[in-house]
Amino acid sequence: MLFDFGGTLDGAGLHWLDRFLALYRKAGADLTFERFRDAFDYATQCAYADKSVAGYDLQAVVQFHVERHLERLGVTGGDMAPRIVTAFVDQARRNLAESRTVLARLRPRLALGVVSNFYGNVDRLLADADIAPLLTTIIDSACVGVSKPDPAIFALALRELGCAASEAMYVGDSFHKDVLGAHAAGLRTAWLVGASERQCPDPAVVDVQLRCLADLEAVVG
Repeated sequence: MLFDFGGTLDGAGLHWLDRFLALYRKAGADLTFERFRDAFDYATQCAYADKSVAGYDLQAVVQFHVERHLERLGVTGGDMAPRIVTAFVDQARRNLAESRTVLARLRPRLALGVVSNFYGNVDRLLADADIAPLLTTIIDSACVGVSKPDPAIFALALRELGCAASEAMYVGDSFHKDVLGAHAAGLRTAWLVGASERQCPDPAVVDVQLRCLADLEAVVG
């Protein structure tokens, strides 16, 4: 069983963009989705371009993102940045701890791995969360030069697991990058939608729909 990282192991079905936007609005920022999406995409592009990010821990990655958000939004001063960083990191660490509990229960029955579009440091974040010892493989797009939804990134993980695509399932929160990518690579798919209702663009490519990672235990049996 393979997992996405951001929004899945650390987010309970909520993408970083959505979690950040909710925190900014809670802090009093008057932001439309479209305006913040632009700032979020800018921060993501900056993170991929800056090779030093590959050495960051979770706190530093989130701080980098927030600094780039505010730079793009033209916001300076105040205490918004540290408040957003602290709230996001605390939330992510709680989610990672809950995910570790589920993965620890699955590990005796399954080989586990992570396939993530990240900045070259997803292995460090997984190690810091004590999830890495439970995993057989960790594939980070920045390290292998291919990104989801390209089926090739899933093929890399399958080779390391030593199994056929039909024997594996991929769990992720992004329909486009996770579900469509894994389905194209021949894996079974588990779409993590979280607590909110989400319209499925194509039910034919979703084998299992999850509200939370713990639901996987019923799937595995």
